[in-house]
Parts: sequence; C-alpha cells; structure tokens
Amino acid sequence: MAVRVRSTAIVTEPLSIDAFGAMRPNAFSNDVPATPGESQHAARRLNTLIERQAGRLAAILHDDVSQVLAATHMTIEDIACEVPPAVQARLRQVRAQLHEVEERLRGISRQLHPAVVEDFGLVDAITFTSRAFTRRTGVPIALTIRLDVPCSERAADVIFRVVQEALANIAAHAHAASASVAIAACHAHLLCTVCDDGDGFDGDATLAANDDQHLGLPLIRARVEALGGVFDVASTPLHGTRLRAIVPLEA
Repeated sequence: MAVRVRSTAIVTEPLSIDAFGAMRPNAFSNDVPATPGESQHAARRLNTLIERQAGRLAAILHDDVSQVLAATHMTIEDIACEVPPAVQARLRQVRAQLHEVEERLRGISRQLHPAVVEDFGLVDAITFTSRAFTRRTGVPIALTIRLDVPCSERAADVIFRVVQEALANIAAHAHAASASVAIAACHAHLLCTVCDDGDGFDGDATLAANDDQHLGLPLIRARVEALGGVFDVASTPLHGTRLRAIVPLEA
C-alpha cells in the first residue's frame, strides 16, 4: 500500500547542520544490502524486541500506572465527602490534573501505533511532529523534505518512527541548541538523517545495550534492518549526534 505524498518538497530553512549531504546518490555506496538470511534474522530480532517492549509498556501502563490512577480517583472521592467546600474545590483540581495524566498516557499509546502517517501522509506527519517538538522544547528544527514519489506504508512508518525516536532522545538528553531533519527519495530508497548539536553519547554502546531501559534505538535499528535497510548513529560527546537511515521505497 503506497502512502500519499501531499507535498513534493518542503524546505523550511537551510540546514544548520550538514545533514543533507548524506542524501547524495552515493551517500550509502559503501553499505552492502542485506541478504535474505540477514533480513530474516533482523526480522526475528525485531519481533523479540517488540515483544519485550510491549510487555514492559503493558506492565507499566496497565498494571501499574492505570491501577494507581484509578485507586487515587476513588480515594479522592472518599475524601471529598468529608471535607469543607474549599478543600473539595482543590480536590477537583487534583482530579483534573490526574485526567491530564491519563490523556498523556493515551497519547503514548497512540505514539506506539502512529496512525498519523496513514491518515496524513509522511510529509505532513513529519512536519507536524517537528513543529510540535519545537513548540514543546524551544529547540528549532531545520526541516528539509524532498519527496516527489510514493513510498510504501511500511517504509513511511519506519522513517516516521526514526524521526520520532530521534526527537524524543534530543528532547530528553541532548541539551541541544538546534536540530535538523532531512528526508529525500533517492533512486529506489528513502533516506533520512536527523542531527543535533547537543551533548552526544556513546552510540555503539546504546545500540548494543540489551536491557529494557535502552530499547529505543536498538528497536528502531531492528525495524530498519527488517526492511532490508541500513541504520547507523554517529555521536561524539559534546559534539552532537547524527542518526541516519535508509529503507527501500517499496519495502
């Protein structure tokens, strides 16, 4: 199934970080395409990571957080029956805040299944996500999208997840002053680069991590490789990070 492309080119501003150079036709010329056996192994590894992540998130969101929130609502209702009106008003404020927490949890669930790509297309989904990131964090993004051909739903979904995970890491850890997202179609592939000028980290160690606290990037790499694509991270402490992904347009 091909994903709609609503805009053929979006260039919000010149790239502040030289990310778009990775999108030349020979940018991935040294990368060897995955063999069928390697793709099958990557797919199995992807399924394992997804199962682990799904189990961990289900335990946190349903068994732990949701139950605590429900119990808290019941406790507040009991207390509200025994206190003066002024305190009841404060308790209503607390309940309103709890409802906001629940809404955010539902938002996390929607992020796990990003229907926004299917509904609006990859270009609009990336544009919306990038603008929301800047509104939330104050970090400006130089966004460049040059996509004038359709791509498969699977390819679009994976690229969206790459950008989503990269921006989440920038917001949480990078302390960056600026970032850039560049996406383009090149021959039969979809290329994506996300850069920031933040603190940097040990990319190799993070990708090699085998614990539940560091599943984000390994899961993204597994998704890319399961499509026969290439994913790498170049990061230097105090000198920023570059995430790069390539997937077949018709994956």
